[in-house]
Amino acid sequence: MSDRQWVQTIRHQQSMLSLPFGLGYTIDITETLTALAAAGLTARVETFDRLRFDDGRTALLATPDPTTTVTDGDGDGDGSEGRVDDVILLPGGSEGGVLSLVRRYPDLVVVNGKRGRVWADGRQLSGTSMQREATPGWRTVFAIARSIVMHGGGTHAIADRVGVPFHEVRAAMRALGVHVFRTPIGWEARDRPALVDWALAAYPGYGGVRTCWRRDTTIDEQADQLIRLGGVMSDRWAAQQSGVIVAPHRLTAFFAEHPDMAALGYEPATVDEATVSVVIPQDTTVLTGAEGCCTDDFITAHVLYEDSWVAANTDAVNGLRQLLHFRSDLAHDLRWHPNTGSGEGGVG
Repeated sequence: MSDRQWVQTIRHQQSMLSLPFGLGYTIDITETLTALAAAGLTARVETFDRLRFDDGRTALLATPDPTTTVTDGDGDGDGSEGRVDDVILLPGGSEGGVLSLVRRYPDLVVVNGKRGRVWADGRQLSGTSMQREATPGWRTVFAIARSIVMHGGGTHAIADRVGVPFHEVRAAMRALGVHVFRTPIGWEARDRPALVDWALAAYPGYGGVRTCWRRDTTIDEQADQLIRLGGVMSDRWAAQQSGVIVAPHRLTAFFAEHPDMAALGYEPATVDEATVSVVIPQDTTVLTGAEGCCTDDFITAHVLYEDSWVAANTDAVNGLRQLLHFRSDLAHDLRWHPNTGSGEGGVG
């Protein structure tokens, strides 16, 4: 069996950020949309946490992020924006979404018998806690760590590459702490292999929603079509584009706005039958930090790791890890020795 232990070790031992259970989880709403349509409530994905029905009403998807509290009415009187949706929709399997509702509506009592969790009076009364707060801006921290370890550069250059405001980069540097340091030519990782592995293994996920689709054409044709629509490709297809030997028969496409897949000739499918999964991510750095038409290799590795435990996927993840280590070292040598033709470590 191929090795996955290094990922589990980093996830269990990492202490750089607070990343509670359920953070970054992506919910599959394909069956939700199909069931709504069968009930005469046809809806389309509008954002990572919102649907819009054909009659104009909107539905807030109770987020799977357990740190989020659903707001209601006109806010809390402090100028914050309140919930303006017509209904709240809770997709199956979203325990974090249950928690966000319980925190807002204390008259709800929710029991998860399988996991022994009970919520009432706006808080969890028993069972393993899910209520640990996440480090603010944790998604940006991961995106900036990926940028520094692969490209280095000054704060403004990192902000441009990642696609986030300058002040968010500065805030993330405090979270990364001693793991990065400033040099005359920009920021660098103190331990490149360790930061590569942390950014790969500790990343909890891009969140948002996923729908699954099938079409009887080649994966290459589907990828080309979705790229023309502005999608960013990932999964096995993207791993092969990076040179990793893996069958490119699975495709995940990230979009800022969900395309009309039915109009493109696709039909809804189960996860196992789908030829392409469409994701509207909560972590928008997946889109802004993409490399060409594909997600960066960190995100591609995450998609593969979370997809299944088959040996082929594990081998592809480890292949991407080795590639990232090599590219990180090579880029560092070229930054510091641009005119030598080879790095100090013999990288040429």
